[in-house]
Formats: sequence, C-alpha cells, structure tokens
Amino acid sequence: MKIQLNTNLVPMFSGTYESMWEVVEYNEDGTEEVNVDYEHKDLMRSIAEAYRERTDYIKSELNCPFIKKLQFDGTFYSPREYNFKTDELDFTITVDYKEMLLAVKELKDDKAFSDFLHDHYATRDGFWSYTPDNYRDILLALSDKNNNEFKQSVGALIRYLGLSNIKNHGGYSIEEMVYEDWQSNGYGGLDYKVVDRFKLPAREVKPL
Repeated sequence: MKIQLNTNLVPMFSGTYESMWEVVEYNEDGTEEVNVDYEHKDLMRSIAEAYRERTDYIKSELNCPFIKKLQFDGTFYSPREYNFKTDELDFTITVDYKEMLLAVKELKDDKAFSDFLHDHYATRDGFWSYTPDNYRDILLALSDKNNNEFKQSVGALIRYLGLSNIKNHGGYSIEEMVYEDWQSNGYGGLDYKVVDRFKLPAREVKPL
C-alpha cells in the first residue's frame, strides 16, 4: 500500500526559515561573511534532491519494519509567510498494511506512546490538532484507509516508532546527516552567486 506523506507529518526537515539550511560564503581571507543570492525554489529543489539521494539511509534510520519502500518525490511546499507554517518536502512510503496495524496494536498498553500522543497532538490554546491524541482514536483511524485522519495517524506512528527511537549515528538526526551531505556537496549543486564582498545583514528568504 502506498501512502503520500510530508515532513510536516513526519518531521525530518525543519524548513529553511532561520534554520541550518543557509548558504554561507566568506571573503578571500575567510574573515567576513559575504552576501549571496539565489532563488528560494532552487534552494528547495536542492534540498529535496539531497533527501532523495539519501532515501535508503533515511529508511534504515526510521527502522519501521512495516515500511517496505520510501521515496522522496522531489516536490515541496513553501508558505507565502512563515508565521504558522514552514517548508515541507513530500515523500511516499510503501507499507505492509497488516504489519502496520500489528505495530500500532502492540502499543495498546504503552504509556510512553499515550503520553507522546497527548503531548504532541492534544488540541490546546493556540493549537488545533487534526491528529488523534489517544490510542483508541489512532487505532480507529489506521483501521479505516478512508478515514480523514488516516495519513496524520500514519505520520504519528512513524514519528513515535521511527524518529523517537532513531539510531542517531554519532548523535546526528536524519536532518543533520542530510544537511552535512548537502553542504559538503556544494549546497546540493544550488545555483547561487556572491553579490557583495562586504559583510551584510542576514539575507531574508523569499518564499514561493
């Protein structure tokens, strides 16, 4: 069974706003940061490609046996403003549906899972949740592929089983590992240019 998700549902990418995903260049003696210019959509494409290239690594780190295949699609979303949302990358997983249901049923009496759902998905002041915040409702949503909260529930399950218990080689998260590859590979081949050799204020990212 194929399921389309994104990094909002499974937070493996924090977005570009005030995050690590910046192009940083210095003057010839390495003492002053210089201003660079690039298109935000090109930045997002380079990041999406970096994730696509590390698909096998990401699947291995998530370590969810019911995920048989994971593929970043190269598509993404950027909000017009960053007040309430951030950038997202799309990806598709192929799952063994019966194995996924078994995985959630094994969490029935798992207090840590119940606490996780409540802490991350309970509606409260300033936050309206579209994801079930308790075991019973998660199980109901996952048991019905047409349930309006099905994808959110899949994301919550992967977030708990995958991201919360990640192998974290060397103490790095998935995002940090992909970032290291992206940065060391010339920012993923991003087309950018130095526009000033004097230190300037931080560049404001222009969304799509």
